Amino acid sequence: MRAFDSSVSWKRLLPAFALAVGYALILYASIWLGSDTLRLLSGLILMSMATASVFSAIADPKGERPLRFHVKWIVIVILVLLVLSVIFFREGGICVAMAAPFFFMGAIIGSALTVLVLRHQSTRKLPPLMIMLPLLLAPLETYFTYEMVDDQFTSVIEIDASPADIWAETIEIRNIAPPERQRTFSHDVVGVPKPVDARMEGQGVGAVRQLQWTDGVRFQEVVTEWDENRRLAWDFRFGPDSIPDHVEAHIDVDSSYLKLARGEYVLEPLADGRSRLTLTTHYRIATPINAYCQLWGRIFLNDFHSTVLKVIKTRVESRG
Repeated sequence: MRAFDSSVSWKRLLPAFALAVGYALILYASIWLGSDTLRLLSGLILMSMATASVFSAIADPKGERPLRFHVKWIVIVILVLLVLSVIFFREGGICVAMAAPFFFMGAIIGSALTVLVLRHQSTRKLPPLMIMLPLLLAPLETYFTYEMVDDQFTSVIEIDASPADIWAETIEIRNIAPPERQRTFSHDVVGVPKPVDARMEGQGVGAVRQLQWTDGVRFQEVVTEWDENRRLAWDFRFGPDSIPDHVEAHIDVDSSYLKLARGEYVLEPLADGRSRLTLTTHYRIATPINAYCQLWGRIFLNDFHSTVLKVIKTRVESRG
């Protein structure tokens, strides 16, 4: 490959960088803003591939630079896009954390494919098609359907108290102070809202527990089983304003692709006078990346479960 004049390189590099970022923002607005559909293929993989194609086709129209040049700069473009999505579109930490691996993977694939195409005279007309692909696919993706998978996550803790002493702390967990909440990856790094208050209205089956989390998150748990000192089960109930858009605009926990279904506490006495408290959350998911979403679901639920169970344990045991 011939040597490059540095001034010519920068003359191509700066417009390529600016246009790639600009096109990424256009794709983001076109695919994600105002949409109630989870457009994962067009909005994650193809979006970043198209952005990479814009950069490579402008910065190096004949594909003469090494692939590492393209990868280095498109990674920077994606980092800028993620920062701008938080600043200008108020994107939540959950979406950014979950989307970032796909953005980077798609961008690297897009760079490699575009460079390969540009290095052959006969295929240099293909990048425009790659660039337009996410916009062409996005409307069609609303018709895609995926198999619904049932999953659950269970956490267990042992408490130095009898089930009768623990029961009251399971049905209501009022006024959780910040020092009571342990630090977790989900809450303190990603920015997932934290539990603040849980108050029961009524008793027995049909009673409703009002949940409040930080950042204005509010929802309900409708009791479906009430076996005092043994078992408490509920169905989740979410309203249109349960999770504000500034917290998470693209992940709906009561939708066709994700449903937080039900939960339960189970109390078991142990031989030494202690008790085992088990918390289980059931959910359903239907996406083209179920395994990946389930991995994040386990991370989020593990952090939430451990936080709540630790509060219950600390409060019960400190009471003596």
